[in-house]
Amino acid sequence: MSEPFTTDAAILDRIRSTPSIAKLLTDFDFDIERVANGPVEEVHLASGEPLEMVAGDASGGAFMLVGGGDERPVVYVGSEGEGGLIATSLRDALALIGSVSSIHDATARPLGDDGGAALRSWLAEADEEVREDWPDLDANRVRLREALDLPAADGLLEALHRLAADEAYRPISEAGDRYQSML
Repeated sequence: MSEPFTTDAAILDRIRSTPSIAKLLTDFDFDIERVANGPVEEVHLASGEPLEMVAGDASGGAFMLVGGGDERPVVYVGSEGEGGLIATSLRDALALIGSVSSIHDATARPLGDDGGAALRSWLAEADEEVREDWPDLDANRVRLREALDLPAADGLLEALHRLAADEAYRPISEAGDRYQSML
């Protein structure tokens, strides 16, 4: 295994300089090439912290780093007016993205009173559908974790639901409209 990438900049440099990793992330719907198109509209946070788009997804959404520093929170800005905080670091965001069928699936149902068992069951069903078209899904998840030294996804689904509810990280459009919750 390679040396751990300790900063968001190092992780992004690794992705940008390694086409096979960039391609693999694109398969997981985290496409760094979509940065050239920018987000569907300019957004900001109520705090005024800067946002930097680092990838997009097939639905037109944008993954954006917040603020400055070595480890930055990641906000998702959806093309349909939904958005919010998905992880407290790029490393955790990538671990989450690589472990669920999609961010949209992971937020489409509540975590629930059962500790997330029903949501996990539903995500497992979604994974089965994905495997019909992508039989190497599990092997590619392992490849991604190893290539970027990502942590296990344990607890990231619960964190996603907690973080996505944080109003402070809800994107606001140029017109002043706050995006809807992803939950």
